[in-house]
Amino acid sequence: MTFHIRALITALLLLLTAQSCTFIDDDRSDCEDTYSLNYELKVVSNINLQLSEQLQVSTGSMTLKALNNYFSPIMQPATSEVRLGFFPTDGDAPIYYSLHTEGRRTALGISIPADNYRHIAVIGQADPSIFLTDTTMAATVRLTQFLNDTIDSHNHAILAGTLDMDVLGNVNQSWEVNLYPADASVSVVLKKNPMVRRTRVFLADLATSFTPNDSTWHWDHNSLVRTDAIDVPGTDSVAYCGIAFPSRADSQVTAKWGRGITAKNVGKGTESPSNDAVWRIIVLNDMPGGSVTRTVLYVRKPLRAGDVRVIRVHVNDDGGVDTGNSNVGASVTLDWKKGGEYNPEI
Repeated sequence: MTFHIRALITALLLLLTAQSCTFIDDDRSDCEDTYSLNYELKVVSNINLQLSEQLQVSTGSMTLKALNNYFSPIMQPATSEVRLGFFPTDGDAPIYYSLHTEGRRTALGISIPADNYRHIAVIGQADPSIFLTDTTMAATVRLTQFLNDTIDSHNHAILAGTLDMDVLGNVNQSWEVNLYPADASVSVVLKKNPMVRRTRVFLADLATSFTPNDSTWHWDHNSLVRTDAIDVPGTDSVAYCGIAFPSRADSQVTAKWGRGITAKNVGKGTESPSNDAVWRIIVLNDMPGGSVTRTVLYVRKPLRAGDVRVIRVHVNDDGGVDTGNSNVGASVTLDWKKGGEYNPEI
């Protein structure tokens, strides 16, 4: 009797061992049957068309060429690392793939077990200032930029797509996932003024992280985004270009800036912001003698994900900046002194 019990226990242990599976790189292929899918990623973006519409110029424009040369390799890279997450709706462990895309359309072969999934595809973790938080739940997958007072412009587009997938066994299935931009492009174009020694341009009040599952942006820190200065060949213009997360959709949360003028306020140490602004552009001009003129542009039109925004401004001899754009207000502080602000790097 004892022998039979021991034999039965041994047989059960062997059966459990044979049916057990390992979780290596989230691969469940040795746990259950997997099925091959025809899977295609498509980037939904056209940076050149958007720039043409913003500038309202022909394709031969030197400004258009300069901006396109800057934005296109970042927003529409030839190759990108993509992170694919398949999250079973029953709460089982997710399956991840890290692959590379080629161009705006990439066909991939994917093998996963039959199940109902919430699928998330993201591009952007190659940017050294962005980190991707992978979790066991689709709802908490998050892309976050460094939470510093001043950060560099994104150097790789952040794109994301989601899809609910019911993967069936022994059935040929094809899936197409559209990847949409999660950040936006801004360019402030100005003509050089010989009275200005140096110009710096920053973007303010923009989001700092993004959760793809519900397409929600978050404000975790008050960060400025430092733009890159791009000379426009054959002209005396410079384009200050930045790529960052979008702004809020309205000015509700910016009401704390106070109520003031919406055009221009020139003074010493004074600043009266627009009460309906959604996000800001900060321009610092170093003047002869060591003084700094600070202009804050208050933008009323929200900066949305995928937007390409070109704002032309004029630099006055005192270093102040103004624009003819009716959606942008300005306030100017002559002989500006840094102090009591949350962005010490500027």
